[in-house]
Amino acid sequence: MGYRNLVDCHIHSDNSNDAHHSVTLICEKAVSKGLRAISITDHCECLKYQEKQYATTCRQSNFEVLKARTVFEGQLVISSGVEIGNPTRDLLAANDVLKNKFDFVVASVHRIKGKKKSFKELDYAREGNKPELLMPRYFDDIIETVDWNGFDALAHLTYPLRYFPEHLIADYDIFSERERIEYILKALAKNGKALEINTLTKEYKAAAITSDMHPCFEIVKLFKELGGEYITVGSDAHAADMVGNKMVEAYDMALEAGFKYVTIYEKREPISIKIQ
Repeated sequence: MGYRNLVDCHIHSDNSNDAHHSVTLICEKAVSKGLRAISITDHCECLKYQEKQYATTCRQSNFEVLKARTVFEGQLVISSGVEIGNPTRDLLAANDVLKNKFDFVVASVHRIKGKKKSFKELDYAREGNKPELLMPRYFDDIIETVDWNGFDALAHLTYPLRYFPEHLIADYDIFSERERIEYILKALAKNGKALEINTLTKEYKAAAITSDMHPCFEIVKLFKELGGEYITVGSDAHAADMVGNKMVEAYDMALEAGFKYVTIYEKREPISIKIQ
């Protein structure tokens, strides 16, 4: 199915240390793909706020978005944003970066308490890194983030599944954590926060083994059933060519789950875009 109003609300420019292209190039690619709106959401990992100089890179990202708006006026809506990682692990850092006048704040957890490495970097041959041991701790960190409530959308709820080797998750049931998942979804709904459909899958990350979105359809549908109102969609692109990747599939999922709108943000306020 074709859509007239595709948006991509999770994109990293070269102001993120793991991304590759400028805001300008990203905007050019978005226009060429017919996107209506994008959000630049460069990284701010609160656990390494000083070490990685995120205060500087976030300001630079914000500034480049402001410049791009002038260049692409009438062609593309461009939101300034940030992906704030593990905000509750350093609230001073989180509060400092949020002094920037972002349009959109997406929250994530890439590394759980007690682990020095992110899910992307963990050695899954170790006995202590089995899904049934890691996932309860991951969802507990997500719960802490949701209770903090200083964001607009929750990113890639089932993020660790990107990186689990196939043999580890072949028999793993994500709904073995249903109680925690329901708590998260109910809290998002109650607080008027969005759940993100993140389309970054094995086609981009060689370590990923699932072709599903993050989270999967069943969780997106459950969010709707539990009162969720806002859905964002994002490619999590770290290169310009990936901008808008699988947005059609994400829209299909949102519609099937019962959502008639996706959401973008301006000055931290939700704006509903009809899926049509």
